[in-house]
Amino acid sequence: MKYEDFKEGYRGTFTTTITEEKNRRFGELVGDFNPVHFDDEIMKKTIFGKKATNGFLTESTIGSALVKMFTSDETLIIALKKEIKLVAPVFIGDTITATVTVKERLPEKQRLLCDAVVKKQDGTEVVKAEFLIKILEI
Repeated sequence: MKYEDFKEGYRGTFTTTITEEKNRRFGELVGDFNPVHFDDEIMKKTIFGKKATNGFLTESTIGSALVKMFTSDETLIIALKKEIKLVAPVFIGDTITATVTVKERLPEKQRLLCDAVVKKQDGTEVVKAEFLIKILEI
């Protein structure tokens, strides 16, 4: 596919289940050991009632959806700008799906403005986002 194939409304998804291992490995990778993500006892005393996964881990599913949608033998993707709103927690065992939709084409620089949403298995919206991406033809 090439830039001109990505029309408004073009959509893609990425789904994953958040496991203890993914949560731990993400914390190790980025060096974020906030008790919110790792301490069940502390989190029992909060409004969440249990540990929540890192919002950046949840958000990263959007990046996976973008790569899956726009990377091919003919194209690469570069994220230029993002606006993210975390709207609900994700817990160990939740299955989340990132859905990305092309909202606007900016053909003069081969850019796309995309809306993104991440939802849990029960339909709860956990992330709302907007990404400006550039498509590189190779």
